[in-house]
Amino acid sequence: MKISKYVAVFLTALFIGIVAIERFPGVLTVTDVPYEWLMFGLFKISLLDDITHGLSGLMGVIALLKGYRWTVKYLMLIGGYYALDATFFVLNGFATHQPIVENLSLNAPHIGITFLIAIALYCSVKRIELNP
Repeated sequence: MKISKYVAVFLTALFIGIVAIERFPGVLTVTDVPYEWLMFGLFKISLLDDITHGLSGLMGVIALLKGYRWTVKYLMLIGGYYALDATFFVLNGFATHQPIVENLSLNAPHIGITFLIAIALYCSVKRIELNP
């Protein structure tokens, strides 16, 4: 199995798992903001995050069923999205004078997803270029 498929399977399970685990009592803590919660008392999760994670998981299932080309396109799409998301929120943290460790810790999941996808896509492109 190609690394892109391993990464897509992992991320698809992760995204679906995030949405599913939120349904367990005690995982989410209510905040003062409507449609926003704290997951495990640490990560802000909003309804938009639920929709994004759910759609990312659903797209992953479809891409994996469709094959390698769709899987690579899926990784490119969500890789770009999560890279932008991480960039915007890290920059927002700096602009609002959030402590650096807190800022990077809170954004670490999306930074990690971005690096994981970048490695998978690099390996896929390298493999394609070496095998004409």
